[in-house]
Amino acid sequence: MKALIDRLMRSRPMRAWQRYTEERGPVLAQGMTLQAFLSLFAALFVAFAVFMAVLGGNVQLRDAVIESIASSIPGLIGENGALDVEQLTQSSIVGWAGAIAAVSILFTAIAWIAVSRESFRAMFELGAPRSNFLLLKLGDLAVAVGIGLLVVVSSGLLVVTQALADALGLGWAGQVAGFVMQLLLDTSIVLLLYRFGGRLRLPAKQIVPAAAVCALAFFALKLLATGLFRGVENNPLLAGIAAPVIILIWLGFIMQILLLALSFVAVGPTGRAYTRLVEAGGIDARLTKEEAKVLLAEVQANRAEGGDAVQLHKRLAKHR
Repeated sequence: MKALIDRLMRSRPMRAWQRYTEERGPVLAQGMTLQAFLSLFAALFVAFAVFMAVLGGNVQLRDAVIESIASSIPGLIGENGALDVEQLTQSSIVGWAGAIAAVSILFTAIAWIAVSRESFRAMFELGAPRSNFLLLKLGDLAVAVGIGLLVVVSSGLLVVTQALADALGLGWAGQVAGFVMQLLLDTSIVLLLYRFGGRLRLPAKQIVPAAAVCALAFFALKLLATGLFRGVENNPLLAGIAAPVIILIWLGFIMQILLLALSFVAVGPTGRAYTRLVEAGGIDARLTKEEAKVLLAEVQANRAEGGDAVQLHKRLAKHR
């Protein structure tokens, strides 16, 4: 029995959970959740104001974007939701309300990405990346804008795919395409957050599967949150507060999944090696693709020859 417990404690999932708790994962997830919740409504107001001014004439694309957001965040948009569709489509960035919302999203979105970066890197026991403060904040804003663009692009592709499926008489293909597009959208957003938000230059074979697992977990959470919202939307006592509470809880689980997926990568061989290399030379913000190939070849050759990994890391750090 003792051997079984020891083996369980040494397993990668258990080590990932220990890393998550040791690095205050639940507390970091709460901070990410609060910042995401604060930025969510201002972001939608500004994003729809810009969208309606530029592409609002395309009703089909507009409906697809609304449907994509509604399916991504249960209880946010629609009847008895936190936001009304008609009010959202009438958003305007002109005036005091628009200016206040624009300034709010500027600060809250940047704060959310910044908190997320600190949390993501904590799973690898890393501090802040070496970068110019202003460039770092501009990068955070670019990540937030990139998430919005991903939603619009995926919605446009979904409109084209569904129209093609309907033209060919394959209605079921449109539903499958919608599911696939949503998974691809969620995976892309997670990759954007990990790579450019967290400044984590991890190999694709490690980070892409982690992002895909997160997307699948998000889908399961959406089903659960949607069922919960439908269960209380007809209750006049709970309907008024159900949407924001469910969204807050849902966001909390999302943030914890993002951190748990990274902690699983961090305790693996690649994650441990990445942490050592970053600590040795701060390579996560400056390593080019060509340098990465040379560095990987040296590490693999050293491992094949049975060399001292610590001495190798020190030598590589001196050359940088």
